[in-house]
Amino acid sequence: MITDPDGWCLPSEGQDIGEFIAEFVASRPPFTPAEIADLRAIFRPVLAAEAAQHGASGADADAA
Repeated sequence: MITDPDGWCLPSEGQDIGEFIAEFVASRPPFTPAEIADLRAIFRPVLAAEAAQHGASGADADAA
């Protein structure tokens, strides 16, 4: 996990989103199950976009 000077936390390059969420939750005061679900909902689109991009680049490589 990367923490920028403003205190924002971001996944490290190549870090699994689930691992990032677990690390973020462990580094903060206890979250409620609802707060953890909200975090997952926030980051799920990022994971889907990464998977789509990876799939598209894999298809491009297969075509070549």
